[in-house]
Amino acid sequence: MDFAARLSDLLRPEAYPHPARDVRMLETHISWIFLAGDHAYKLRKPVNFGFLDFSTVGQRRLDCNAEITLNRRLCPDLYLGVIDVVEGDDGLLRMGGFGKVLEPAVMMRRLPESGMLSVLLERGEADERLMQRIALRLADFHASAPTGSGVDEYGSVQTLLGNWEENFRQTQTALVDAEKRDATRRYVERFVSEYHEVFERRMHTGRIRDGHGDLHASSVCSTRRGLYLFDCIQFNRRFRCADVAADLAFLSMDLEHFGRGDLAATLVDAYVRHSHDNELLLLLDFYKCYRAYVRGKVLSFRLDEVRLDSASAATIAAEARAYFDLAYAYAEPFTAPLLIVTMGLPASGKTTLARGLAGRLGGIHLSSDVARKHLMGLRPNVHRLDPFEGGIYARTVSRRTYATLRKQAARWLRRGKTVVIDATYGQPSERAALRHLARRVGARPYFILCHADEELLKSRLVARIGDPHTTSDARLEIWPALRAAFVEPVDVPLAFCADTSQSVDTLLVQILADLERTQRGSISRRAA
Repeated sequence: MDFAARLSDLLRPEAYPHPARDVRMLETHISWIFLAGDHAYKLRKPVNFGFLDFSTVGQRRLDCNAEITLNRRLCPDLYLGVIDVVEGDDGLLRMGGFGKVLEPAVMMRRLPESGMLSVLLERGEADERLMQRIALRLADFHASAPTGSGVDEYGSVQTLLGNWEENFRQTQTALVDAEKRDATRRYVERFVSEYHEVFERRMHTGRIRDGHGDLHASSVCSTRRGLYLFDCIQFNRRFRCADVAADLAFLSMDLEHFGRGDLAATLVDAYVRHSHDNELLLLLDFYKCYRAYVRGKVLSFRLDEVRLDSASAATIAAEARAYFDLAYAYAEPFTAPLLIVTMGLPASGKTTLARGLAGRLGGIHLSSDVARKHLMGLRPNVHRLDPFEGGIYARTVSRRTYATLRKQAARWLRRGKTVVIDATYGQPSERAALRHLARRVGARPYFILCHADEELLKSRLVARIGDPHTTSDARLEIWPALRAAFVEPVDVPLAFCADTSQSVDTLLVQILADLERTQRGSISRRAA
């Protein structure tokens, strides 16, 4: 029986033993997840990746039971139990009830999508207070998690190198540039050799714990009921038992993947304060590199799925490449901070490009739209239809906005972080101030002019109407004034002109390649 071909049966509301409005199916490389009313159900795919084996129904059932037990450590009221998928007398599949038992599934309470950290990040609603709550919860969990014999060995140098070797073996794919993979391998070998004593010491001081193992942004949800760190690794102790720094690094890395290195810093600082584990800072980038590489690898596994359509495959491939690029950024960081500026007219694609670059370089994404709304006490996605240079877009507010961006950029550049600013920067004085900032803090500016055909820009402005995800208030009726006010940037050395009629992924590949060429000069990375 091709079970996967019958999954559409479970999209019927009547397939559930409770009211099931809005039934949807999500898919990962190892699971099918059905969201049905107030509940969620997770089924294992019959796959074998070596590090996990779900080949038989018995193995899948054992894994379901393990998921319940392990996740109740952090989410006791979320995981309800194991339920069977059965085939009824009518030949249709349903959750529970009488019939021929086919597959086990984990039954959970359904968490609100609006509270998922990944959604909060997309909407610009995640903040420092949430990071501090997560850090406190994670540190308390680690403090009481099992350690000692049966756990400690998973933090050994031998295990670390074995995990990495498995990663390299399983990523012989075009998604990973061979030179970057080799550079990452050299970094791993060099780092493990240099910090061998630190890894050993942490094994003997209780820093290896039976932790979460998969703590990325989609595994965190903030609700009225509380904070949930869910969906831990249950299928392989080797991935769940690790240095506490590895759990922290996973979420910190994913925050940087979203361009929110500022929130990652808050998370790490709060965790260190509460755990008194300052030593983990020595290992954090190493584990970030590992976690980013694993995320890229896991996403790439999905490309082998038979039923994957071309559009989904392109999206998954782009995200996998983004994580592989981020892993390389940790392995071979720039020796000097880099100030990247994506500028151009509204709707020219500068925000999308900035987010992509920050996420691939582990940098801080700063947006003039977000900074302006924050100054005015508004949420990022609240829209104001003020006239050109009126209301929150008055010249005085714009000057304060750009000054705020420079202040924020200086803070992170001094900490050695790459900063990516997206703003119109339509005036020579604003661009001159950025160049002065870069000289003052010892950063290299990298200006990118985003442009496209005017008709395309106008069509994008029209398409934005009613979009809850955009932070921009630019619109078609003020386009003539916006266009007239923009002074072409002949006063700055443009590093790249980005024609955003191309795909974002294509542009990111080109810009990252240009940065790699540049790095062989004045912004060279560490020698291999």
